[in-house]
Amino acid sequence: MQKKINLSIQLPEDRDSLLPVHSDVWSGDSPFEVVVWLPLVNCFKTKSMYILPANLINQFNKKISKKNYQNSEKVFQLIKKKVKWIKINYGQVLIFNQSLPHGNRVNKEPETRWSLNCRFKNIFSPYGDKKIGEFFEPITLRAASEIGLKY
Repeated sequence: MQKKINLSIQLPEDRDSLLPVHSDVWSGDSPFEVVVWLPLVNCFKTKSMYILPANLINQFNKKISKKNYQNSEKVFQLIKKKVKWIKINYGQVLIFNQSLPHGNRVNKEPETRWSLNCRFKNIFSPYGDKKIGEFFEPITLRAASEIGLKY
C-alpha cells in the first residue's frame, strides 16, 4: 500500500489544480498497481475525473504510437469523445487501473471537489520508480509469502 494517502482539492474554475491526461505508467510507475479513489463529496461532470475505458486502450495505443503528440492537450483532444466522466457519490469508491489514460479538466461546477487517492500493489510485482519501503509498505503478508521471504 502507498505509505501516504494523497488529498486532492479542485476548486471551481481553478486552472492550477489540473491533472492533464496521463497514464501513471508513462512516468515510470508500475503497471501492476491499482488506484483507490475516494471522493469526499458527490462527483459528476467536470467536478469529477475522466478515464478512457479499458476496451479502447489498444486502439488508443495504436493511434498514439503512429503520431508524435506535442502535449497532453493534444492527446486529450484525441480521446475527449471517448472518455468516461465518473459519476460517483460521497461514500462510494472507485478502484481503477492506473495504466488507463485519465485526468481532470477545469471544474465548471459551483462546488469544490475533495478526494483521496491511494495506490495498492502486490508485494512481488515489479515496482518501477516507486520502491517498497520508500513509497509503498506491505500491509498484509500471507504465510506462503513469509516462508518464501525467509528462504
